[in-house]
Amino acid sequence: MCGCATVLVKYILFLFNLLFVLGAIAFIALGVVFKLNIDEVTEALEKNNINFSIAPTLAIVVGCVVFVIAFFGCCGAIRESTCMLTTYAIILLTIFILQVALGVYAFLQYKDSNEEIRRDISQELTKTFNKYNPNKNTEVEEAVDVLQSKLECCGPENPNFWNGKFTGNAAPSSCCPGEPADCRIGAGAYSEGCVPKLFSFLEDSVKIVGIVVIVIAAVELGGAIIALCLSSSIRNAERRGNYA
Repeated sequence: MCGCATVLVKYILFLFNLLFVLGAIAFIALGVVFKLNIDEVTEALEKNNINFSIAPTLAIVVGCVVFVIAFFGCCGAIRESTCMLTTYAIILLTIFILQVALGVYAFLQYKDSNEEIRRDISQELTKTFNKYNPNKNTEVEEAVDVLQSKLECCGPENPNFWNGKFTGNAAPSSCCPGEPADCRIGAGAYSEGCVPKLFSFLEDSVKIVGIVVIVIAAVELGGAIIALCLSSSIRNAERRGNYA
């Protein structure tokens, strides 16, 4: 096969697949980091009937699938196989359509149930915080301490939750950096509640995932178009060779 245009398209496809691979690695890394950094928080949330453990696993799986597809596209370009390139383009377009449909659905669902999700999280966490007993060391106390320590928060909605539950303005040691024995509200304790802190963390995570998905979708669409162009160019070159 010859022709500057075809060679250019071939290398552009390589570039798109490189972006694909980087996007896949970003997704896998996002899932791994999320999983490693909040394992304890996830465990504590599961004790409160709040399950977020599927999110990082899903990100890792999606990243692996994207990586395999990118590898398939590279093979098609290297071998100059019209069959592989066309199949690659169809796979990308199918995934792109599914991503757009699922993305729109997820956005609408999240927008409609935003307050409901926050209310459910608040109710579940408040139930657990109400069971907290500083003189015991059960799963409840451990879950509350992990959440407050890892998320750097105090109380479900604000630190004032602990007023009356401890003498003076004292709070659990997990409410303060370094978890000192004498932790006090307004004198070292975290000023933000765990519900707004957790919800803010989830919103930031959703935004990051959304940006990564949009970038990958754009690369998918571009990769599909370029793959079809390269496949068409290879076919035209083969036809010219047959007529020569």
